[in-house]
This record gives sequence, C-alpha cells and structure tokens, in this order.
Amino acid sequence: MNKILIGRKIVSDDKNIKISKNVITFLESGEYVIEYTESVDRQIVFEINGNVRLIETSFDNNLTLDNQYIINSGNLMVIKFYNNDMVMEKIRIDLCGFGSMVDYKFANICKGIEKYEINVNHNSKNTVSNICNKSVALKNSNIKFVINSNVCKNANKSVLNQSTRIVTMDECDALIKPNMFIDLDDVEAKHGSIIGSFKEEDIFYLMSKGISYSDTLKLLIKGYLFSNIDGYFDLRQRVLEIINMYWR
Repeated sequence: MNKILIGRKIVSDDKNIKISKNVITFLESGEYVIEYTESVDRQIVFEINGNVRLIETSFDNNLTLDNQYIINSGNLMVIKFYNNDMVMEKIRIDLCGFGSMVDYKFANICKGIEKYEINVNHNSKNTVSNICNKSVALKNSNIKFVINSNVCKNANKSVLNQSTRIVTMDECDALIKPNMFIDLDDVEAKHGSIIGSFKEEDIFYLMSKGISYSDTLKLLIKGYLFSNIDGYFDLRQRVLEIINMYWR
C-alpha cells in the first residue's frame, strides 16, 4: 500500500506520485493511504489522472484544510475517516474530464467543533458525483455540513447524488445545508439529509434479543460507520478501537 504522510511537510517515496510544493499529482492508477500526522493549516491540490482510490485519515488533530481534487481523467474514490479535536475543512472537487467520476465517502465521530464545506463542480459532460457523509455527533459537539453541487451549462447528462446523515448521541449542535446549482435540464440529481438518533424500533429489536443497551448502540454505530469505509481492514480495526473507547 502506497502511503503519503501530510504534516508540515508532505512525505512519500512512491515513484508514481509527483509532489511539488502543495500539489500532489497521481501519475498512474492505484490505491494510496493519506494520513494527516499532526495538526496543520494547509492547502493541498490532488491531481488525478486515471482511476485512483484515496484512503484519508486523521486522529486527535486540529485541522484547517482547503483542499482541491482535480480529476483530469478517470475515476476518484475517497474513503475518509476523522476523529479529531477540531476541523475546519473546505473541499473543492473539479470534474474536468469527459465522463469522469467521484465517489466521496466520509465518516467521523465528532467530539469538538467541526465544519465541512464540500464544493463539487461538474465542468464536463457525463460526469458523476456521489457524495456520502456519515457522522456520529457526541454530547456537546458542534458539526456542520455545507454541500454545494454545481453543474455548468455544457455539462449535460451529468449525475449528482448527495447523502448526508448525522446521528446525534446526546445534546449537540448539528446542521446540514444541501445545495444544488444546475444551469440546464439534462441532468439527474437527488439529495437526502437526515439529523437524529437511531430509530427506537431498531434499538428495541436488538435489545429484545438479549443485547444490552450499550452493546446495541455499539452494533448500530459499527454498522453505520463501517458502511462508508469498506474495503480497508487496517482502517476498520482503528475505527473499531475508537468505538470501543467511547462505548465500553
């Protein structure tokens, strides 16, 4: 697995990655792990050429990020998990190549103040964006998602999907703002936003099988978060350790 460490410096020895100041260019298709190793305030540009899968993680940091993904060709999949003290993250995704696609899957356990702004720009025809956010908000946390999908006039036959859900575990501040700005009719677009706790009938069903309340919550949280970070065993193990820490 190719790994990129991002702190005050960007470190990688992969020959298929070109790093120039704050720009990371992926020259070939592949799977890469990106880890934010410390609290940073950074602007990073990811240039995608081919089919690239990024697994991004950050734990116990204070992040202020203004990142851009430029998809010149191919498909980009982002699988991201955060468990930080504070996050202010602004993301821009530019779908520039004909038929290019992004699958953006974000999951986190929010324990502090976090704000995410995701801007998706369909700049070419037949482009596809699937944006899926799943958050667990702990007591006294503050989390906000703003998702802006933009389709320019020449990007016909594009497909836009937004899905954001925040599961609240106690009193907290949570907000979702889904926006779609579309300049033509020949597109397919849908979005869904949910804020609230797990369904009482799901909790009741599991407890009726003899499972304790705390173990029921743990099972529901695992299934909920793991559905967004599939396919990477080491990350699942780390997330499981965090879940076990919060819900003993």
